Amino acid sequence: MPDAQTSPADLYADARDELIAALIELDDDALAQSVPSCPAWTVKDVAAHVCGLNAEKLAGVQGSLGIDEATTRQVGDRVAMSLAEVIDEWRSHSEPIAALMEDDPNIATAFLADLVVHAYDLVEVLGQPVAAADAATPISSHRYVPLLQTRVSEQLGVDLTVELTDGTKWPAPGDDGEAVTVVSSPHDFLRGVTGRHTRAQVETLNWSSDPAEILDKAWNQYGSFRAAD
Repeated sequence: MPDAQTSPADLYADARDELIAALIELDDDALAQSVPSCPAWTVKDVAAHVCGLNAEKLAGVQGSLGIDEATTRQVGDRVAMSLAEVIDEWRSHSEPIAALMEDDPNIATAFLADLVVHAYDLVEVLGQPVAAADAATPISSHRYVPLLQTRVSEQLGVDLTVELTDGTKWPAPGDDGEAVTVVSSPHDFLRGVTGRHTRAQVETLNWSSDPAEILDKAWNQYGSFRAAD
């Protein structure tokens, strides 16, 4: 679990810098590899998205920058750029994005969570660990817990308690003692709720009762479950 004194902005900077160091070592073939967790994207496209997310936030682009329309635009705007140009642009955002994160910790946490998710997407392809992403996984996973609880409550009228193995617990809102409980590691929760795991993998989490309705209707933050290999 990250040090309590380490801010999301600092964790973001550490993960960004480590990921950049890994990306700049890749040859063209590696950059052109398809990323299974983002099947429409190559390794370079993932870098274009995380760079574009910064650029659009700093430019004051309105609306959710994580929806398909926005992420497609972020990648498309950089399709003609080399990886080196994308990295240079991403680095150029370092100071202004750090200032923005200092002013709004919610932005810092949201951007950190997005970056950690995509760092693991790239780890799956490149086989190279990103230690800074590991350190930031707990706080990144925490971002998605209340979002999941709200979806489950609003869509199903079900109370959900989430316990993570880093020692954190989110009691169900309005729990009347009959809440469904899921226990997971931060990594498995983060990968699962963002569509990076298959349904079968999510079913193997420690559920207090049958999660079928939750998985059918309210589990995924983005898209659907990952297809089985």
